[in-house]
Amino acid sequence: MKYSLCIEPIFEDLPFYERFQVAKDLGCDAVEFWDPWASNPDVTPAGLGKASSDAGIPIAACCLNKAWTYRMTFPWKTVKENVELSMEYAKEMGVKTMIGLSGEVMCKTDAEKILLLENLKRAGEIAEKNGVTIVLEALNSLYNHKGYYLDSSYVGFEIMKAVDCPNIKLLYDCYHMQLMEGNLVNQITENIDFIGHFHSAGVPGRHELHKGEINYPFVIAAADNAGYDKYFGFEYWPTYDNKQSLTDILNYVRG
Repeated sequence: MKYSLCIEPIFEDLPFYERFQVAKDLGCDAVEFWDPWASNPDVTPAGLGKASSDAGIPIAACCLNKAWTYRMTFPWKTVKENVELSMEYAKEMGVKTMIGLSGEVMCKTDAEKILLLENLKRAGEIAEKNGVTIVLEALNSLYNHKGYYLDSSYVGFEIMKAVDCPNIKLLYDCYHMQLMEGNLVNQITENIDFIGHFHSAGVPGRHELHKGEINYPFVIAAADNAGYDKYFGFEYWPTYDNKQSLTDILNYVRG
């Protein structure tokens, strides 16, 4: 398995570009992040691409431009413009996987699924032309993201099957799905073809992977045995010395 580290919630005492080298030195296979250019004027997509090249570590994934602002359930014109801009950023960074988000629950009927289906089909055509995969993330609506629509991998996989595009996949976040539904290994192994990226953190708390109720080595082995060959991302908030924390996680998952 290849492991990527989300460098937004870790090494926060370091300038953003310097975090690439630290992740590389500690043994990560790749880094990932959200959309730091949206909140940090000192960070640009071109600068992120250079930091990746200078450190010799690839960027496994990042969010579409301003992903929390421009949801995949917005009117198609807005989604299209943002996806096209994101594809330009992807080229500057050398990124092949970008993360999209659903909107909030808007009404009692399940109209949002229709919006997601239509927008994802169209966005998939743009992504395919650019050699990028867009992964739609399911999040928990119990604790961290109340009101978020896509809070189920069951629904997420239904959407992936209906969209039927090789460049549209589900981001399976083990932390969020453990909170919402459990049954991680069965869901992963039965739907591995529809998963484009993994996120992980300890449950509860969203901290170190080895400090929670999920047996991550078992889950990772199941994904590996099912044929998953992309990145397994660590997206967590450390509770102690960041370098030691990451070292401990890598030792834990690698045995």
